[in-house]
Amino acid sequence: METYLVYNFILLGATFFAFGYQTSKSRVVQSFCYGLAFFIPFIFLAIRYDIGMDYQGYVRYFYRIADGEFILKEPAYILVNKIIAEFRLDVQWFFVVFGFFFLYFIYKAIPKEGFAIGIFLFISIMYLYEGFSAVRQGLAVAIMAYAMRYIYNRQFVRYLCWAFVAMSFHFITGLLLLAIYPLGKVKINKVFSIAMIIALFFIVQYTGISQILLTKVGALFPKYAWYINSQFSGGAKTAYGLLGPLIKVSIVIFILLFKDRIVRKNPKANLVLNLLMLYIIGYIFNLKVSIFTRVEHIFIFSIVLSIVYFINTFSKQMKLFLMVGLLSFYYMMFMRYIANGTLEVDNDAYINPYQTILFKKGDSAYD
Repeated sequence: METYLVYNFILLGATFFAFGYQTSKSRVVQSFCYGLAFFIPFIFLAIRYDIGMDYQGYVRYFYRIADGEFILKEPAYILVNKIIAEFRLDVQWFFVVFGFFFLYFIYKAIPKEGFAIGIFLFISIMYLYEGFSAVRQGLAVAIMAYAMRYIYNRQFVRYLCWAFVAMSFHFITGLLLLAIYPLGKVKINKVFSIAMIIALFFIVQYTGISQILLTKVGALFPKYAWYINSQFSGGAKTAYGLLGPLIKVSIVIFILLFKDRIVRKNPKANLVLNLLMLYIIGYIFNLKVSIFTRVEHIFIFSIVLSIVYFINTFSKQMKLFLMVGLLSFYYMMFMRYIANGTLEVDNDAYINPYQTILFKKGDSAYD
């Protein structure tokens, strides 16, 4: 029960203050609300203990780097660990630093018009996985979400610089997101997009194309070849059987039906909707081969921004109807993720029960 209270407090508390920031006319109130909307999810990332994918792995790497061992990882990741070790700080500061910048860049990427909806969607869709589990990849995704402003403004040099920063934390994520720069101007016909999604859904579900693609990825990137015969070569766990995936795919299709209207109101949304296509392709493959969840989550911020732009396209009454329906669905997915995030159900990315450093003994490399 405490775990559900914690995660619901994070979701609803951050959304409440995000709404205050979005609607207040006072700069003082805006700053206060923005600070609390940021601080609530941040503090629970910062003080978490031994939950999420690779938590113990990050701890072991920290101690190895602190001891001067050579580690073949991205340079910025190594540098952060070295700086923390140099100041003889506890390993927990690694999660403090990564949690802070993960939230900082994501919050900067969400437009003020619809900020509260964006924060609700971010926490219900991204926060538990990117924040607690895929820590390095999550930060790289957040950086690139922020850097999309330089695609809108056609400032390639600045975008390239931020892409290198992202690659210095998670190479594959930064590299893939560097390649999206041309998509800012590409116009993809919505009928073609929807037809491709529907066709791909059935092809992946009823053929062996996902396994063939996994084999090709293993040949192209040998470091990922071991996934072929691992637990990750099977399908991902999904909520409510096939119903959950069908609803998620249908939401994307429904958004794309209004693509022209969305882009007319906000031309920046064209890039986001193009990325939404890459997100749903990764998601569809993930249903059969769970390692593709990494591809899905590289582009997952696009579903958050797409829904924000989509809802803001409509008049007040329709906006309220869509908001209630979509946020209710993602709230149910959020609660389902918490319920399934136990060590017994998912020993890879468990986040239930929530655990904090406040109730554990000190664990320092320098004791």
